[in-house]
Amino acid sequence: MAVARRHNVLIIEDDVYRPLADNPPPSLASLEPELTVHIGALSKCVAPGLRLGFVIAPRAIAGQVAAALRINCWSISPLTALIGARLIEEGAAARIIEAQKQELRQRQAIVTEILGRYDVQSHAASTHAWLRLPEPWRGAGFARTCLERGVAVLPGDAFAVGREPVQHGVRINVGAARSLDDLRTALNTMAELLAAGHLQLPGFV
Repeated sequence: MAVARRHNVLIIEDDVYRPLADNPPPSLASLEPELTVHIGALSKCVAPGLRLGFVIAPRAIAGQVAAALRINCWSISPLTALIGARLIEEGAAARIIEAQKQELRQRQAIVTEILGRYDVQSHAASTHAWLRLPEPWRGAGFARTCLERGVAVLPGDAFAVGREPVQHGVRINVGAARSLDDLRTALNTMAELLAAGHLQLPGFV
């Protein structure tokens, strides 16, 4: 924050997953409101089809942010806005978020159960997990081999900026599986590939 203040750098705070976190740290917008554009949404924590977002912008640029939104999307469906507002006002959104957190805790427990002996980084109620791949796997090769077996993961280079070397790992979307059983099946497939190592490694990775 001190660097942003010193150089007057605008901060873009993508905080759409905050409602799923237990005891989250203070938002950057609460610490430095005149330098932070804070972005929130309901689609990540309430329902994917509820495409409703929120922006809190510094007073000095609030007009520019509003103009940019009008140019890019003009407005959302009034029905979507009404549904979102009613869910929040009646407390249903908070109940849905709590149910989502309980489900994610169960899914993350399954991740730990099946892949816990590997280097997995995550959070108890996170929608994703990051798996550092053991040798000889590379991110793209592992993702491709998983896909051949019906499991989709994203390799590290999907998140890379520039041409610097990337970590050999994959992102697991634990929230994408339709059920706990489907998630368990997918993770077991990944565990089998990790255990087999070079025996499953395609020759072109």
